[in-house]
Amino acid sequence: MKIKKKLAKERSKLKRSVFFSILLMVAMLYLVLVLDDQGYFVGLERTLIYANLYIIEFLFIVYMFRLYIESTFDVIFKQDRIKIIKFFSQSVNIPFDNIVFVDVIEKYQDDFYILILLDKMKRSKSLILFDKQFALNHNEYLKSYKEASTIYGREKFYCYIIKLGGAKKYFYLYKLYKTCYRAEFTDTAIKYIKRVIEEYNLS
Repeated sequence: MKIKKKLAKERSKLKRSVFFSILLMVAMLYLVLVLDDQGYFVGLERTLIYANLYIIEFLFIVYMFRLYIESTFDVIFKQDRIKIIKFFSQSVNIPFDNIVFVDVIEKYQDDFYILILLDKMKRSKSLILFDKQFALNHNEYLKSYKEASTIYGREKFYCYIIKLGGAKKYFYLYKLYKTCYRAEFTDTAIKYIKRVIEEYNLS
């Protein structure tokens, strides 16, 4: 699927999900109130109906809140660093010069993660020690670890994994390619970057 179509589809899906969630919440509340007013619920049954209603309404609110959090995720490219912004989390600043390796981890349903490896870091809860043990525990990153350790002859890196952002990750990846001159980009990452370049006539 074209990147432009993916972006449009994601925006449409977000609006549709919020609209139908609110519609269902209102409809369920209205239905229960009408039936209760007509005396359909009595005693313990009435208590259970309202308890279930509150639980379902709360789950809808949590679902919409999660959608909102995901929609606010962004990666901003500054003069010498990237700033990763995620709602309810401390922003992460990564200097371009610290980034040494970028890979794409292909997922199901045409989605992917961006793996960013650093050779050094300041203390941050958002950056993970990326070593052999981590790769063995998370098999999807094992190939990336082997390739990076072979290129740089070292056993430990630090990493940040961009999972959110939907189709915007294509542009994050392209901007990383244009700004991180020290970094090695894997063949898989280059394949995704070429999609951006070709579709948007970039160079």
